Parts: sequence; structure tokens; C-alpha cells
Amino acid sequence: MKRTLTLYLTSEVLPPFLFGLMTFTLILLVGRILKLVELVVNRGVPVLEIAKLFGLILPTFLEMTVPMALLLGVFLGLGRLSSDHELVALKASGISPLQILVPIGIIAVIISLITLVITIQIRPAANGALRKALYNIAKNRVASGLKEKVFNDDFPKILIYIEELVPPGETGKGVLIVDRRNPEREQDIFGKVAFIVTDEEKQTINFKLYEGTVYERQPKKPGFSRTRFNTYDFRLDPEDILGPTRQKDPEPKELPYHKLRKTIDVKRAEGSRFTPELFELYQRFAFAFAPLTLCFLAVSLVMVPSRSRASRSWGFALCVAWLLAYYALLSLGKALGEREVIPAFLGAWLPNIVLSLIALHFFRKALRESPFLLQSKLEEFSFFLTRRMALFRQGRPV
Repeated sequence: MKRTLTLYLTSEVLPPFLFGLMTFTLILLVGRILKLVELVVNRGVPVLEIAKLFGLILPTFLEMTVPMALLLGVFLGLGRLSSDHELVALKASGISPLQILVPIGIIAVIISLITLVITIQIRPAANGALRKALYNIAKNRVASGLKEKVFNDDFPKILIYIEELVPPGETGKGVLIVDRRNPEREQDIFGKVAFIVTDEEKQTINFKLYEGTVYERQPKKPGFSRTRFNTYDFRLDPEDILGPTRQKDPEPKELPYHKLRKTIDVKRAEGSRFTPELFELYQRFAFAFAPLTLCFLAVSLVMVPSRSRASRSWGFALCVAWLLAYYALLSLGKALGEREVIPAFLGAWLPNIVLSLIALHFFRKALRESPFLLQSKLEEFSFFLTRRMALFRQGRPV
């Protein structure tokens, strides 16, 4: 009986979980996919390089979409059982909410372990490899893409004009750079000579300009300022290749687990501030625990007795509402934790703690077969409104 129940619940939860995983990931990746396609069409980046970039970006989003998909899977899977009164039949057969929670909890444990591997190993390694891949693409574009007497726009919001390139192409004469990356100011940089300097270790690309002028304009102020220079370093960020569609992660997110721990120990010994690194460390484990928290919450909500019949749309709405609550608490915890208003551990684990307590409250009510007050009031109002609408359509007095 236990094996049959486990297989049956698994078959109900896994399909919507996989559907949610694909849907949520695709939604979050739409902007990045469009940018990657633009790199192929407009920038001439090879398709194999684009596929590599796509694979390296993916783990960052899977870290978020795996817990989201599990929550949707439980809501839709158990919601279907609730709408067909199968949960009532299971309870009448002597199966308690705890027995229903266990097999779904096993799925959540497996998904939590997968999420832990993603947060601890795969995502930091992918971020580091992504930075290196972007650097190589940028270096190749600068080395082979710059042309004389042409406005080169390989980098978003940056125009580079070179009057004359000196072979083998690492020195330019008569260089103009228009930098519009900062919306609050635009810079036009003129230099008689510029050297292209690449640093493999730091993965940076710099234009070192000599004997020139910087003209700076601000949209909210009339006129412009002019500054002469003997030498000027202009830095190209390889991540600008993906433009504004990719958020730059804070540096701790790119550190492997052992380096993150080492950085914390070094900064603690030096007396430096290490709160961002400590918060990142706690958050990696908190993210891995999120599938368990959201699974417990979803099972508890669905198992609470209800007179209304659940539907897929209602399950999806509940999923979105609780995901918004989770990420609102995550943002609050991150803000308070990084500002040291509360301990970093509490800030990182705040969403899991709060939602686990809410889930525990609902699960106790499910065990006692007692609907929670707000649900009862909403159902009474819904029944009242539905009844009045039916009378109005029939032309009878309301």
C-alpha cells in the first residue's frame, strides 16, 4: 500500500514539476536568449561559443527555478487530487496527512540535494567559467574586430573609432571612444595614441591612451566639461558583451566553496568586514533547504480541509503568491543581513524560517481537520457571492 501510494503521488507531482521547471527557466532566460541570438546574428560569434555561454548561464537560474517548480508541482499535483475528492477518499481509507507528506518529502529531499550541488559546486564554477569565456570572446573581438576609419560597436553603449591601426593591431593612432554606459553622464575620449592591453590573470581589457582630452556631458546640466590628460586607462568589461540583460553577480557568488571559506577566515583574521561573504555562504545552504520548506508549505495548504474545489488556476495563483512572499522575505533578509542589522545567518535563513513556521501551523490544522479562519471567511464570501450572482442571472430577487 505504501509503495503504491508513493508511486501514485510521485506520478502526480513530477509531471507538473518538470513542466514548471522548463517554464520558469525559459521565462527567466528569454532576455538572455535574445541577447545570445543577437551575438550570433550581429556580432558573428560562433554558434558553439553561444551554446557554451548558454550552458554556463543556466545553473544560476536553476538555483532559483528548481524550488519554484517543486512548489508548483505539489500545488498542481495535490490540487488535482483535492479537486477530484481523492484526498478525501485517502483520508477515509485511514491515510493521514503525515503519510501523504512522507513520499513527497522524499522527492523534496532529493531535489534539495541536487540544489545543494548546484549552489555549492556547479553555479560558482559556471560563473567563473562564464567570466573567462566572455573575456576570451571580448579579447578576440578587440584583436580581430577593430577596423580603421569605422565606428566599431562590438560592445553595447560603446563606440570606438581608430584612424590608423599599427600592425599587428595592438596599437592605434587617432582614437575616439564614446562611452554611454553610465546614463547620468556621457564621455567622449580622444587620444593621439592608444595601446590595447590585456591581462590574462585579471581577465581585463584596457585601452591605454596618451595625450588626449575627455569631454563629459550630463543630461541634466547644460554644457560640458573638458579634461586634458597625458595618460588615461579605459577599461572594457567582458561582461558588457551580454549587455544589460545579464545582472553582474557580486564577487562572493563566483567563489568556489573552499575559497569562500578561506576568504572569510582571512578577513576575520585581518579584522576586515566579511559580512557579504558570510551571507553568501549561509545563503547557499538556505537555497538548498528551500525545496523542503516550499514542499512542506504546499502539502500543508492543500491538506487543510476546504469546502471549495481546488483548480489548476487556483493552484498556480497560490504558487505565485507564496513565491513572491518567499523572495520578498529573501530580499528583506539580505538587506538586513548585509547591513548587519540582524546576524547574517538569520538574514539568509529568514524565508525558510518564516515559511516553515507558517507551514507547521497549517499542517497542524490539517491533522486536526480544522480549516483556518481566513480560508473559512473567504469560502463563505465566495459562496455568498456565487449564490447572489446565480439569483441575479435567473432574474430572481437577490
